[in-house]
Amino acid sequence: MQSQFSTLDWALVIGFIAFCGVLGVRARKRAGSLDDFLVMGRRLGPVWGVATLAATETGLVTIIYFSEEAYLAGFVALAASVIAAATMWFVGRTGLIIKRLRALEVRTVPEFLETRFNTHVRWIAGVATFLVGVLNMGIFLQTEGTFLAVVMGISPAKLPLIMGVMLVVVIAYTMLGGMYSVVLTDVVQFVFILIGVSCTTYFIFAAAGGWQKIIEAVAVHRGSAGLSLWDATRYGPLFLAWTTLYYLSGWSSWQPVVARALSMKDVGLALRLYRLSSLFMLFRAGFPMIWGVGALAIVGIVTPSSTALPQMLVKILPAGMIGLVTVGFLAASMSTYSSYFLAFSSILVQDVVGPRLHRTLSDHQRVVFTQAGILVIGVLIYFWGMFYHFPESVFRYITVTGSLSFAATLTVLVGGIYWKRASAGGAYCAFLGSAIPPVICLVHPQFSPTSAGLLSYTLAMTGMVLGTLTFPRPAVGQREVCAPH
Repeated sequence: MQSQFSTLDWALVIGFIAFCGVLGVRARKRAGSLDDFLVMGRRLGPVWGVATLAATETGLVTIIYFSEEAYLAGFVALAASVIAAATMWFVGRTGLIIKRLRALEVRTVPEFLETRFNTHVRWIAGVATFLVGVLNMGIFLQTEGTFLAVVMGISPAKLPLIMGVMLVVVIAYTMLGGMYSVVLTDVVQFVFILIGVSCTTYFIFAAAGGWQKIIEAVAVHRGSAGLSLWDATRYGPLFLAWTTLYYLSGWSSWQPVVARALSMKDVGLALRLYRLSSLFMLFRAGFPMIWGVGALAIVGIVTPSSTALPQMLVKILPAGMIGLVTVGFLAASMSTYSSYFLAFSSILVQDVVGPRLHRTLSDHQRVVFTQAGILVIGVLIYFWGMFYHFPESVFRYITVTGSLSFAATLTVLVGGIYWKRASAGGAYCAFLGSAIPPVICLVHPQFSPTSAGLLSYTLAMTGMVLGTLTFPRPAVGQREVCAPH
């Protein structure tokens, strides 16, 4: 199917990328200290906080896998969007983990684990979070590039150049301005995301013939399993329980998300940020899922299923409008990249490399090393994403790799904050046990991701309890038991 991408559309795309680059670079003057660079000097307010958090978590890859999930499952997929919103509101209402982290004014999640346990636990958490972050980002370029190739009507051979230019711009302004650049560009990108989502939704409904036609298409192609949660076997109680735990972990321990709470002016605003953002998390998953079921009415059954959304957009969007929508997609992509670059580079320096050095790094050195880390991560995911092909589906890959650290990090944080007896020995066991099921799942694809995810949380919690009872926390005045070097 031929795309309607025109010269005007190209002008919109190129102009937007250039504008974000200039805007992000201009923010570099504000990032003077380490706190400025990593957490915006803890000056972030609620309005900008909501915009930057929503933009970060609404990546193009997120749009792609949520729409594909609804395309395959029907309306029942919306259960995941409700869980995402409800769990974020719950964290904001109760202050689960976030309240304590913000009150302590830490810069990264693993940093707390050193104050509660020891340096080794911090290092393990840092390594696990960094690896999961890079593994997740490794699939972004490939997935998004394939999507954009269809929408923009270009040869896949040109994708390395286009995606490379976008990465260079994002890397440049993130390295120079840190969190200031990230937040400033996120706010602008958030506006374009809203425009792109609104326009896309309108054209999809118009082309599909309204709600009734979409419902009829789901009934024809997916049957009752696409309309009723009770009939959807893939959305059974185990899947819903795993999804709930997965999102609780993400909102309370995933560094790109938590960094926004740590950047807020005070604890109260940090919790308010979560409650306000929960509505956008509903839309973040809900709208792409509506696009997915709309694709059933517009293009029917296509293979592979991941191409349904771009094929539909090429079919319904005219010249000019398709460029504006693509700008919205690129905004979603760039906002996620910049946040992830900063988050995982900061963990690399603060929690992985820093604690292992035999000397204390100055704040200036930490900023320089973080900038270098951003560049290294960018180069790594560029070559990995362009030349390595992932055997699993996008949704499966992201959730399974996320489980490598999510279960243990949530368990250790909860144990460290709410259980006085929790020990470093329990933390070690939690990280070890939680990593086993997702590794098995990646090696043997026939192992259910849902089973692997739930088992990961079960082993993490069991390991935390048994490890603490076996290797208890030392008496006051004694050092916590450390892992061997």
